Amino acid sequence: MRTVNLFCQNTIGEDTRMIRKMLLASTAFALVYLTACSGNGGSGNAGEKSDKPANASPAATGKDEKVSITYWVDPRFQRIKGMEKETENFGDFEKIQAKKFMEKYPNVKIDVQSVTWDDLPKKIPAAVAAGTPPDILRDYLGRTAQYAHQGVLENLETLLPKEELDDYISSYLQLYTIDGHLHALPSYAWASGLVVNKSIWKSKGKESMLPTKDNPYWTIEQFDQAMRAVAEKDKVYPFGIQFAVPQGDHGLYSYFWAFGAKLFKDGDYSKVALNSPEGLKALEYLVKMNDDGLLQPSAVTAKAADIDLLFWQSQLGAQGDTLGQWSKLDNAKTEGKVKGNVELAMVQLPSAPGVKNGVPVGPTGLAVFKQKDETKKKWIGEFLKFLNSTEYQKTYAINAGQFPVKKSAGSPLQDDPNYGVLQKIIQERGVEDLGLTVPKYAEIRVLLQPEIQAALLKAKTPAQALADYEKAANKILSGK
Repeated sequence: MRTVNLFCQNTIGEDTRMIRKMLLASTAFALVYLTACSGNGGSGNAGEKSDKPANASPAATGKDEKVSITYWVDPRFQRIKGMEKETENFGDFEKIQAKKFMEKYPNVKIDVQSVTWDDLPKKIPAAVAAGTPPDILRDYLGRTAQYAHQGVLENLETLLPKEELDDYISSYLQLYTIDGHLHALPSYAWASGLVVNKSIWKSKGKESMLPTKDNPYWTIEQFDQAMRAVAEKDKVYPFGIQFAVPQGDHGLYSYFWAFGAKLFKDGDYSKVALNSPEGLKALEYLVKMNDDGLLQPSAVTAKAADIDLLFWQSQLGAQGDTLGQWSKLDNAKTEGKVKGNVELAMVQLPSAPGVKNGVPVGPTGLAVFKQKDETKKKWIGEFLKFLNSTEYQKTYAINAGQFPVKKSAGSPLQDDPNYGVLQKIIQERGVEDLGLTVPKYAEIRVLLQPEIQAALLKAKTPAQALADYEKAANKILSGK
C-alpha cells in the first residue's frame, strides 16, 4: 500500500492532488449539509452550563497541582449578544471563558492575550524563534499549518479523547491533519462572498442592477455597469479591495477567480498559476477600475479598517467579506461610526463567460505549542474541549458569522438569508483552493500585493507584475 503525504513539500503526486480536491469537496459538503443536519440551532448566550468540559481527567490525578497556561487569540469576538457590556473589547470574551474554567478548576491559571491582525504574522514567529511561544494559539489555518511544518506543535490526536473527536465534521479534521497528525483543533470557519450595501443602489433607483438572494450571480459586464451607475467622484467608491497587506487576501484571490484564474491549478502546489491569460485580464481590469475611480481612495495603502469605515459611512458600495461583516457593522453602530442607511446583502463576485467561481473558506483552530509538563498538557486538552463545547460553537457562529465544525452544534445561522446565499453558492459552485497548508504558504502569501500595487501605480505593466510574482513564488516553492 502506498503512503500518501497529503501536504508534502516538494513534488505533489497525482494521488495527493486528488486527495486535496476531495478534501475541498468534502469541506464544501460539510458547510452546506452536515451542520444543517446534525442538530438544532441555539442561543448566542455563552453562559450555559454545557460550556463545562465533559471529562476533566486531570482532576482525578492532579487537581491541586498548580498549572499556568498562556492563551493568545486573534481579534475575532466583540460585544457578544447578551454580554455586550462585558465584551466591549477584543479579548474580553476569551477572558470570561478563561475565568469560568478557572472557577471550576482553581489550580489552573490562564493568561489571555489578544493579538492584532497586523501582529499575528510577526509576533508569534518571533516568540517561536525566541523559544517563548504561547501554550495555546487560536489562529487561521494558513498560519498554524506553518508552525506544524516547523515541528513546534503538539500532535492533538493523542491529547483529546476519541469521543470528543468523533463529534467533529471529519473534513475539518482532515484539513488540519499534516503528515498524519492533527496539528491543531478546528474551532470554526468562515466562507466569503461579495457584501454589497444595497442602500447605495436604492438611493439612485438602481437596485435592480444587483443580484438577489435567489440568484446571487452576475457577469463581469453586469458588475461593471452596476459599479459605474453609483460612482461619484470623491463621494462614492463602488468597490473596495485590499492590496496593502496580505491579511484578508481571500478578497483579492476571489477577484482573480472571477475571471477564471487560479492560485494553484489542478492541485499542483509546485507552482502558482495566476500568471495566465485569465489572470492578466483580471489585473488589467483592476487597473482600469482604479484609473476610473471605481476603487477606494489611496487604493494601494488602504487597509481593511479604512475600507470598512468607508463602507459603514455609505461611501463604499461593495467589498469581499464574510458573514462577520454584519457583526462588525453592529459594533460600528454602537461606536457611532455609521452614517446613512447601510443595508447589507451577500452575493457572489461576478464571473467571466464560462466561469463558475466558488468561494474561499478559512478555518480557524487551536494550536498547542510543544509542552514538557505532561500534567499541564492534559489540562490544556481539557481547556481545548471547554473552548470548543457545543454551546460555544453556537456562540462563535452567531456572534461572528462562523460555520461550526462540530456536528452537535447544528446550524445556528440557518434562518439568516445571507448564510443561505453562501450555502447556495457553495452547493452550486464549491470552494476555491487557497493552498493554506502548503509548507511555503506564509512565504508566498506576501508576494502578490506588492506586484498589484506596482501595476496600479504604473510602475509595472500588469503582464510584468504577474510575471515577477510568478518568478518569485515559484522560486520559493521549488526551494531553489
